[in-house]
Amino acid sequence: MVVFIAGATGATGQVLVPLAAAAGMELRLHVRPATAAKSPLGADPRARVLDLGDADALREALRGCDAVISLIGTMRSRFATGDTYASSDVGTTRFLVDAARAAGVPRFLLLSSVGAGGSGPYLQMKGECEAIVRSSAPAWTIFRPSALASPRAGTVGTHGKRWVPPGATALTAALRGVPGIGGLVARYGPIPIEVLARAMVRVLEAPRDGEVIEGTALWELGA
Repeated sequence: MVVFIAGATGATGQVLVPLAAAAGMELRLHVRPATAAKSPLGADPRARVLDLGDADALREALRGCDAVISLIGTMRSRFATGDTYASSDVGTTRFLVDAARAAGVPRFLLLSSVGAGGSGPYLQMKGECEAIVRSSAPAWTIFRPSALASPRAGTVGTHGKRWVPPGATALTAALRGVPGIGGLVARYGPIPIEVLARAMVRVLEAPRDGEVIEGTALWELGA
């Protein structure tokens, strides 16, 4: 299976890439030209160094792939450098979906967020990204985690690590089995990136097309 991972240099990509490789998948790792010199993946033979807005280069990078995974997402702290939700999230999702269709890639996996489509610019943006994927990708699966927690000993992504308060993920894991509140805790509590990454690998291995995976279902799939 050949998989193109957009956002491979970020916090989630740093966890997903080795897990997918260990599962025997052939990976093509998207690296932005501006990031290539800063990330170890810039010199990786699996890297595809290109701007997602370069339609011809992106379509060629996707040719022969079985799936695309989009892990792309900016942060408000990067707005001062010119990033916006419209350009860095919505725009890149559209580029990836359009190129995947043109290259004949049959499946698209999107990293979204719990509450996508709700109030506030961030959730509204996630809703827009989901709408693009739902309406244009041939077959899709959407993942909606809450706050993601990086492995403490893991590699630092291009935007650093994703930290949550100490003990929060352990507390979430403990409370998931409590009747009456377990479902809410599973949906809104912090979740380790390893759980999300394992869930994505398993969906690549056993497709769950047209599903939005979040909360208890996400924890169980990535256990």
